[in-house]
Amino acid sequence: MSLIAAAGLATVLVVGCGSDDDKSAQEVYCEAGESLESSVTALSNLDLLGEGTDGLESALGAVESDVNDLSDAATDAAADDVDALRQSVDDLGNALSDLGGEITSENADAVGTAVQAVGAAADDVYATLSDCG
Repeated sequence: MSLIAAAGLATVLVVGCGSDDDKSAQEVYCEAGESLESSVTALSNLDLLGEGTDGLESALGAVESDVNDLSDAATDAAADDVDALRQSVDDLGNALSDLGGEITSENADAVGTAVQAVGAAADDVYATLSDCG
């Protein structure tokens, strides 16, 4: 991304967001992105067989909370990516519901695929955080 485009994105993010106490809109967005990255990493590294559905539900809850925070701070420049992430998180929630408390190889594969989709959608969101350095 060129410096001009990056500066333009930063301006759009800052102008389009409300502030959170004494923090700039850009700071709020960047902090939400950092928290999301940490939560998605924890979700991706989760040992489903060891942690079970409770561990997955907890990790998913953390990601959902971060997506909500990010969505609140995002502007039109990042809205599509955040919406796609929210959809992938919803799909993971559905896959988790389909487990029904019993982990089989088939539904574990579905959860694994959904976790990968969350990671891919999160990568697209991270690209919108390029001015957070």
